Amino acid sequence: MNTTLLLMAQFEKAVIPLEEIAEQFFSLSPEKARRMAGMNQLPIPTFRLNGSQKAPICVHVDDLAKHIDQERAQAKDIWRKSQL
Repeated sequence: MNTTLLLMAQFEKAVIPLEEIAEQFFSLSPEKARRMAGMNQLPIPTFRLNGSQKAPICVHVDDLAKHIDQERAQAKDIWRKSQL
């Protein structure tokens, strides 16, 4: 399955506001995710679509999909190594 396409179907856009995914994908409140994004402490890049501090912080669906796929690959590897 293509994670990017599935996320596009779920969110119906390529650029997703951080507040829409903070809890589901990072187990963070939107406020905590915004603070972490401001310090570049999230596992994916974030950006604003313009220079305004009032613009929402966003992530690109490709970056989120890559992160999900990397986490899955790591979990599969750990699981595989634990099997007898």
